[in-house]
Amino acid sequence: MSLVLTMSIFFIIVTLIFIVIAIFLPEWMGITGKKAKKIIEEQQEDSKKSDDEKKH
Repeated sequence: MSLVLTMSIFFIIVTLIFIVIAIFLPEWMGITGKKAKKIIEEQQEDSKKSDDEKKH
């Protein structure tokens, strides 16, 4: 019984740590966060500008 209780507490603690990291540092977990989305949008805008310049 003691082992089950210990493993349950360990599981809960690890899960809570994962949730906290996923919320505050989503890029570490492979979740696209605000920073990554902003960079993706900037890159898309840059590629559109360069495509327009190539056409003219």
